[in-house]
Amino acid sequence: MATLSIGGGSTVSRVIGRALLWLWLLAGLFPLLFMVLTSIKPEGIARDIPPKWLFTPTLEHYSQLLQSGGGTSVTFSRLLFNSAAVTLGSTLLTLAVAVPGAYALAMRSFRSRKALSSWILSTYMFPPIVAVIPVFIIAGDLGVIDTYPVLIIPYAAFNLPIAIWILRSSVLQIPYEIQEAALVDGASRWQLLSRIIWPLLIPAVATAAILCAILSWNEFLFALSLTRSAAKTAPVGVQEFTGMYGTQWGPLSAAGTMIIAPILVMTLILRRRIVSGLTFGAVK
Repeated sequence: MATLSIGGGSTVSRVIGRALLWLWLLAGLFPLLFMVLTSIKPEGIARDIPPKWLFTPTLEHYSQLLQSGGGTSVTFSRLLFNSAAVTLGSTLLTLAVAVPGAYALAMRSFRSRKALSSWILSTYMFPPIVAVIPVFIIAGDLGVIDTYPVLIIPYAAFNLPIAIWILRSSVLQIPYEIQEAALVDGASRWQLLSRIIWPLLIPAVATAAILCAILSWNEFLFALSLTRSAAKTAPVGVQEFTGMYGTQWGPLSAAGTMIIAPILVMTLILRRRIVSGLTFGAVK
């Protein structure tokens, strides 16, 4: 009888716990759902208070954004392209530097690896707003304002510490005997990194790439300060839907949905890679 009561109690607590988790999840997703619904509402009822939940969906706001820009200085499709180009460039640059850097910081022959690794991680706490003015002055002197490199390089610099730390932790979980065996068999450091370390680091690389892409895609401060129109990104273009005559809630919600959608889809597709990368080496 005691066993039955314990089993019944654990079942009830498990059901209550799952119900609470679902309620918490729905509460967190409600703003996202409300934004998507507002983006497909006709213009006449998008601003109604209280909001109307029964309506005929329309895609006029999306077509308006992609064709004419919906009030922005350039078309929103161009802003999305700029965001994608900057995100891809900064992510690839970050990984190109982070992978060999993480491997170097994990080598046993490197005596200062722990101190240098801690210093690199501490730079992640450096507030980006402090660097805006110096970067703006340097970019102005070089004549690269409103170009892709002026965003790609700072984004990669700010994403590098967290990427190196994630990859270094993963490299440390790879048995060192594997590396020693490869070196004994005549493999060079580059062959060791490209043929042995790299395949084992793919989950961690996917995790670092997702984090870098999210941070670069959502960045606003540098994109606002260092671009005008040619390289302006989508998060900067969103602010143009709010002006002195009010806010265009329909186009604004459609723009927000299009900004969130690529990152959300990518995260859902690569979610297993992200989880395996974050937990790599945690359980042996």
